[in-house]
Amino acid sequence: MSDEGPRIVATNGGLSVCYGKLWLYSRYTPERSALRLAQMATLQSATLYIVPSPCLCYGLDDLLERLPGDSALLCVELDPALSRLCSDARAPFMRKERIAFIEAEEKSAMIDAALAAVRRLGRFRRVVKLRISQGEDMHAAAYHDLFALIEDELATYWRNKMALLRMSRLWTKNFFFNIGAMDWYRVLAAPLRSSQAVVVCGAGTSLDLALPFLRRVGSAVHIMACDTAAGALASAGVRVDSVVCLEGQVYNVADFLPLERKTCLSFLDLSAHPSSYRALKGPFYLIASRWMESALHMRFAASGLPCLEVDPLGSVGVLALSLARRLYAGPLFIAGLDFSYPQGRTHCQGSPNDIAERKRESRCYKAEGRWRASFGEGTRRLSTGFVSDPALNMYAALAKRELELIEEGRLAYDLRQGLGAVLPVRAVSFEDAQTLLASAGSCPMAAQPAPLRYTDDEERGHESMELRAKARAFLAGELSLAARLRDALKDGTDVPGLRSLVAACDYMYGHFPDAERVQELELDALKRLAAEASYWEGRLRAAMA
Repeated sequence: MSDEGPRIVATNGGLSVCYGKLWLYSRYTPERSALRLAQMATLQSATLYIVPSPCLCYGLDDLLERLPGDSALLCVELDPALSRLCSDARAPFMRKERIAFIEAEEKSAMIDAALAAVRRLGRFRRVVKLRISQGEDMHAAAYHDLFALIEDELATYWRNKMALLRMSRLWTKNFFFNIGAMDWYRVLAAPLRSSQAVVVCGAGTSLDLALPFLRRVGSAVHIMACDTAAGALASAGVRVDSVVCLEGQVYNVADFLPLERKTCLSFLDLSAHPSSYRALKGPFYLIASRWMESALHMRFAASGLPCLEVDPLGSVGVLALSLARRLYAGPLFIAGLDFSYPQGRTHCQGSPNDIAERKRESRCYKAEGRWRASFGEGTRRLSTGFVSDPALNMYAALAKRELELIEEGRLAYDLRQGLGAVLPVRAVSFEDAQTLLASAGSCPMAAQPAPLRYTDDEERGHESMELRAKARAFLAGELSLAARLRDALKDGTDVPGLRSLVAACDYMYGHFPDAERVQELELDALKRLAAEASYWEGRLRAAMA
């Protein structure tokens, strides 16, 4: 890019913009050429059109006139000088609907502003770039990164939407049941941060390489296992200090069978399947994943029950990384968190998936399920030679984001020996890791923070009774709310009162594909909501029993 700043130049065909030696519009017919580019664009419904460097805003009027009602324009200017030069051209569009302008700012502020503008404009199925000027060439890499970020944002939204459609009802059912059936005697208070080193173990195939190292580490190092890795570690003779469980379906209970009746610390999500609470022995911390922005979660947060709130990370591996980052201040090591797998082998040895496939092996059957997964729709080969898919790519991106949040000066190391998805941490050999732990001193800390705040069993029992009473009061409040909504939908009530009740019970229709129609009080949507209100009233009564 030339050091000479941009300037507006009068031509025979109208005003153009020259930036150093680069003309951002035609030197001869700038307005007509830009309008022709806008008119050539085929506009689709439910599409966000990104216009990089709109400059003098030629063609925007035509685009807005032809734009489908559920589509929008996002105009982005990353060059501060161009932003100042063309501010007058943007003025007529600033109050128009279905268009937003993002101007040059500091990078993190720019990203936040862009994502906020996307959410404000609506939810779209696709993102398309419309190039009307040459201004994008001034900062091509930055525009490319921003475009990819917005694409990822929309892809994540729709993946989360699909997850809600499939799983929200189950998660909420588990949430209520677990609160009602909770053994509060085992629940720990909010955890205190420890200065221990921590190893986060996933069930990827690279975990097999780390087993000898993990068997050697002393008790000063905390070994945190994801649910599927816990059994594999225990079967290999590795000490498991804590288990992280997020799975809402029953299938993960097999992960804990090799633990037998061993007692270890657990991090259990309230949306996890109730059988996980019975299968895992010993004290545990409660985790509340906010799988949707719901009034239910706000009421639970105000209930006074001890629970650690976390973002909806989706992957138990990413959740374990987040917990390790927040609760342990010592060096952080990663093993088995591959977010990818070699063809024909999706999990480490000793995991339930591996054991099940080995049991089915015969002369005619050799890991058919794992090979099928290796060539499924959307799979692609990474630079490491491993296979990934869209879901694993999303989890890897979330893991990278968690690791980037580690405070400056804290050490994080990759024990996967070059296998799996690329993560922003330093790779080390097991010998170097052993030396690092020795040089850090690995001074032993309390293995677990003290449960609740009591000095004897009598005080502990009193504390658990108080928590049980709070849990029952929370469930009773939810039951009353569900009954009020059912009565309002059956007998009729004023519109403001109904809107308030519908908003308070948003978890009941979070799995609706057209949840916004419930909020708009559409009749057919309210009929479905009435059935849901009766269903959840029954579920809450069962939870209280």
